[in-house]
Amino acid sequence: MKPARAASKRASRIPRRVTDREMKKRETRERILQAAATIARRDGLAAASIPRVMRAAGLTVGGFYGHFSAKSAMDAEVIRTVFGVIPGRSLGHLEGYHGFDWVQRAFRGYLTALNRDHPEGCAYPNILSHIATGPPEVKKAFADALDLRIRAFEAHMPAGAGVSPRERSVAAMALTIGALILARASAGSAVSDEVLEACRKWALPELNGRPPRKGRSSLNP
Repeated sequence: MKPARAASKRASRIPRRVTDREMKKRETRERILQAAATIARRDGLAAASIPRVMRAAGLTVGGFYGHFSAKSAMDAEVIRTVFGVIPGRSLGHLEGYHGFDWVQRAFRGYLTALNRDHPEGCAYPNILSHIATGPPEVKKAFADALDLRIRAFEAHMPAGAGVSPRERSVAAMALTIGALILARASAGSAVSDEVLEACRKWALPELNGRPPRKGRSSLNP
């Protein structure tokens, strides 16, 4: 190998130093993203408009397009930030648990009055409605994040009668997220508590008739 070519190859392996300007741009982008995620968790993706997000980040609207090509690009990143980190804040407290014990604690921590009522509770109900009518890149980001969460449950979920761990995880995810949406919509009534209790039983029929093993209530995700 010629000396010049060898030197060029060695240089290509040396990590490029990140400049102060690039670092500042990354930090600003993260500020925008965190502001958008906070708004979306509480009020939904539609509420995380560009002006509102930039105002919350302490920036001018004109600076938005230096970081994202469009609102849909920001929305996709918000979904990855909120839902695409495993274990994340919703499942991180389960480290040290395995198998059905992990699954039981995850579901009992999710289907709670705390998660239903707290403004920082699960973001799925607030964000899902906008995703359903959103652009393909937003749907793709959510589908990828949902699959990651299903896989996390699949790793611990026992098989059922004629049902694989993957199928149980998919069905239980749909049941519990749907239950929280209904419980929030009917909050303040007796039926709201009934929804949470009934779906806890259906998600984990093995526990029916057994005293519950208490898990920590958590805000998810």
